[in-house]
Amino acid sequence: MSSLRGRRVFTQTNITLYLMFLPAFLFFLIFAYLPMPGILIAFADYRVSGFKKWVGLENFRYIFQLPFFWEAFGNTWRFVILRYLFTFPAPILFALLLNEVRLKAFQKTVQTVSTLPHFISWVVIAGIWSTILSPNSGYVNNVIKALGGTPIFFFSKPSLFPWLFTGISVWKEVGYSTIIYLAALAGINPELYESAVIDGAGRFKQSLYITLPGLAQTILVVFVLSFSGVLNLFEPIYVLQNQMIISTSEVLDTYTYKLGIVQAKYPLATAVGFFKSTIALVLVLAANFVSRHVTEDKQSIL
Repeated sequence: MSSLRGRRVFTQTNITLYLMFLPAFLFFLIFAYLPMPGILIAFADYRVSGFKKWVGLENFRYIFQLPFFWEAFGNTWRFVILRYLFTFPAPILFALLLNEVRLKAFQKTVQTVSTLPHFISWVVIAGIWSTILSPNSGYVNNVIKALGGTPIFFFSKPSLFPWLFTGISVWKEVGYSTIIYLAALAGINPELYESAVIDGAGRFKQSLYITLPGLAQTILVVFVLSFSGVLNLFEPIYVLQNQMIISTSEVLDTYTYKLGIVQAKYPLATAVGFFKSTIALVLVLAANFVSRHVTEDKQSIL
């Protein structure tokens, strides 16, 4: 106890580490923790003029009766399902392919080029793809017209938008998300591959019985942690959204924005946000519980 009491919190050795941690601490303090008491607005009659009265669960009962809420709820899950079908496994497959490349210069070049879109804002991404897919001067439609086809206004097709958005998301994030899997691949013992070659195993069997098991723990960790932000779709959806595709592009985040910021219905917007956050928490806890039963040491990820 005496040694703990005499230990200094700030020293010349660790002060730099504290200063590096300070921006992240302030960010979460200001934008995540300080606004938390505002969740009480979901249980109140709160208007631009101020607080009126407590209404209990009345705001939740009201939003659950709105058809547009359930449409946004269904669209959100459509994007979530497409994410785990395509966006989540894409960097794993990309890492496996890059791992098979023997020319290191080419491997590094491809990895660098594929990582760059991650650092581009979604606003810029929306502009890029709106130009590429433009029905008048877009490169894709120029090819279609050259082949004798009719130009397609891609961002006016409600049924096409979820797939289009998923493809853009894969293009933007696949390179950056691959980094963690390449790091995990670097930690696999090379002697395992040498033994597999001696036993006559080809590249496919090596990937199946050595590479994938070596990535399993990393995949599980990323999978569990991904649920914390799986419903956060505001920025990418909002910048690509328009009235022609609103039936499939309206998600809980954009619906909350329109209720709260555009229509100034703060209690309803807070209720929708609280409902979404509750679902996200349940998903994280459920995924963490499942991870306890599939890990080798029977320990949960979180």
